[in-house]
Amino acid sequence: DMSASSAHQGMIARLPNDWASVTVGELGNVVGGSTPSRDSSHFWGGSYPWVTPGELTSLGAKHVQATREAITRAGLDSCGARLVPVNTLLVTSRATLGSVALAGRELCTNQGFKSVILGSSAPPDFYFHLFKTLTSELERRASGTTFLEVSGREFSAVVVPQPPLPEQRHIAAILDTVDDAIRKTEQIIAKLKQVKQGLLHDLLTRGIDDNGELRDPERHPEQFKDSPLGRIPREWEAVVLGDDARITHGYAFEGHFFTDRPEGPILLTPGNFHRDAGLYFTAGNTKHFTGPIPPGYTLTQGDLVTVMTDLSPRTLILGRAVVIGDSVPLLHNQRIGKVVLTDRARWETDLLCHALNDERVRRRVIREATGTTVRHTSPQRLLKSVLARPSLAEQRRICAVLLKHDERERREHGSATKLRLLKAGLMEDLLTGRVRVTSLLAEMQP
Repeated sequence: DMSASSAHQGMIARLPNDWASVTVGELGNVVGGSTPSRDSSHFWGGSYPWVTPGELTSLGAKHVQATREAITRAGLDSCGARLVPVNTLLVTSRATLGSVALAGRELCTNQGFKSVILGSSAPPDFYFHLFKTLTSELERRASGTTFLEVSGREFSAVVVPQPPLPEQRHIAAILDTVDDAIRKTEQIIAKLKQVKQGLLHDLLTRGIDDNGELRDPERHPEQFKDSPLGRIPREWEAVVLGDDARITHGYAFEGHFFTDRPEGPILLTPGNFHRDAGLYFTAGNTKHFTGPIPPGYTLTQGDLVTVMTDLSPRTLILGRAVVIGDSVPLLHNQRIGKVVLTDRARWETDLLCHALNDERVRRRVIREATGTTVRHTSPQRLLKSVLARPSLAEQRRICAVLLKHDERERREHGSATKLRLLKAGLMEDLLTGRVRVTSLLAEMQP
């Protein structure tokens, strides 16, 4: 890729006058990894952590400590793998290129890595961030047919900037600070998701009384009654979905009008339903439709839809319901059911969506589905679902609580997005010397 090469060479050519440029081979000792034979139990289950490229992605941490597998001294000797010391730079160089981590302890890697045992004066934190910008250059230097791989020679020949040591440390500290803020924000988001699961369970089984409090089945059992769904608040009704709604099939749009290019509206498919909640659209799961659209098959904001065919191996989305948000136009495709209320005075659409996603309801949908590899349900079976229906006033109280929680989660997602954009800009500026960290530090002084 000449453009990637030109961009990298241009960046190196424009470095500040007091910055050096060196090859990766000059930063330290570049070593590869290896894998002991799986045929010998003597090589596995030892005390030497053994890292694979997939673990860098799944762990997502700066330092690699524990690993899924460990090898013995005999395993290490058998394959010629090398133990690398703490703070060695681990860079994936085979199949998945450019994932980076630091060794959090003495360990060894498989052959999917090139590891850089840095010189004693090189700050590993700085090079951890710097190497994250080299993916395009590694891809340019890679070769292979079954998978791409960067040879030790090509890897060692990559030229990288080398600012003065004090500046390296300051750059690393700034980027570490942003990473820490991103990590803390992501932890808050994960915690909010966990809290919501518990909150949803409480709201869908206990509800909120007139005083805005969750009912307590332990202290006030008289406020609850038996139902096909178990104990529910006495004021609620156990209803059959078919008494309150009908479900319409989507349209069998003609396949020769499908395209991966962003032309025409998006065709909503089961693959767009997330296993946890909501819809998502990526390059791999998004189909556009360029043909004629029959009237009545365009979904609009507020429509409630549900999955009637599930290709996932563990039936993760069958019966999953979603309220269409304010998004690009979506087409109501076959295998997607549209839930239409026959009396809008009985349900708030958002709460009906949560009720349909309740595991007590979905378990029955999955249990009664047909098919083996591909699981199917139907409008008739879905309409037999039994739901716990609060009064409309209580439904609105419940929705208000959930909306407040969702707004907090959206704010945190927004903060995380801003921090990632900030980091991208800082990496572009600081790691190329376009903005000197010394000037940033001067601006921060009171």
